[in-house]
Amino acid sequence: MKKVLFIILFLALIPAFHAEAQKSMALVSVSVTDLKKVPDYQSETVSQATMGTPVEVTGHESYWYSVTTPEGYRGWTTEQNITLISQEEMNAWKEADRLLVSDYFTLVTESPETGSGVLTDCVMGNILVSAGYADDGFTAVILPDGRKGYIPSGAVEPLRKWMEDAADPSGEDIVATARLFHGFPYLWGGLSPKGMDCSGLVKLSYFLNGIILLRDASQQINTGVSLDYSDILGGLQAGDLVFFGRSATDTRGRSVSHVGIYIGDGMMIHSSLRVRVNCLLPGRPDSYTSKKIVGAVRILGCQDEDPGIVTVLEHPWYF
Repeated sequence: MKKVLFIILFLALIPAFHAEAQKSMALVSVSVTDLKKVPDYQSETVSQATMGTPVEVTGHESYWYSVTTPEGYRGWTTEQNITLISQEEMNAWKEADRLLVSDYFTLVTESPETGSGVLTDCVMGNILVSAGYADDGFTAVILPDGRKGYIPSGAVEPLRKWMEDAADPSGEDIVATARLFHGFPYLWGGLSPKGMDCSGLVKLSYFLNGIILLRDASQQINTGVSLDYSDILGGLQAGDLVFFGRSATDTRGRSVSHVGIYIGDGMMIHSSLRVRVNCLLPGRPDSYTSKKIVGAVRILGCQDEDPGIVTVLEHPWYF
């Protein structure tokens, strides 16, 4: 009887062992890929990942792969959007001379000349490997899927230098980055210049300043240092995050549905319909009063001390 029970238990554990064995690393190989809730094109887009983002592959169904992003967010994407890599290839990628796309949008072409055939588009925040050649205004790069192409030299910056220069950003730096996307469209689940939701704007603005945050507003509110948001003008600083939703009661918990970045002088920048600036104080035509403030946190100063606030330079998947 004991032997039979052991066999049943062993067979029950095989899928778990198999799933663990299937874990591997990959790099996102397109400018932006949607991450789906389940492996189906009609499924909800829960987030996105951008080119050069290292992800952990945790499952596989047909041509769909389950991946986990550097901040621990999970979703499904297709085999055309990622490139599986071995641990040796991952180590080589981390040691390579990599470039960060610093233009909003650009192209990688087949040859170093205007009008050449296009290999892929790129957006701000994409990561490419330098192929060590730069001339006539173009830099040779290697895409995550191994293809070699050429990108305008002014559209990229050395990744390590960018992140070192951004190692200790100010609140004004965060705000200046967020302002780069003023007027850009809202997109549910988006976190790139092609469109971003509220927490996507926050996450992208901090990433471009060298800091990886958690994905959703409901997660971000539980990181950093909690602030007294009853005094907007006196209690908040540029770069702080302000959250909106429903306050907790005796019968239900707090619900967080929106987040913005405090600018100063009672103003915030956020993605709502589009990326825009609104006042947090009542009584003005531009006041944002459709939702109630339920929290505020300060992110800066907590880098690499809070598990939800990690610098790119210290994240083991990047360096």
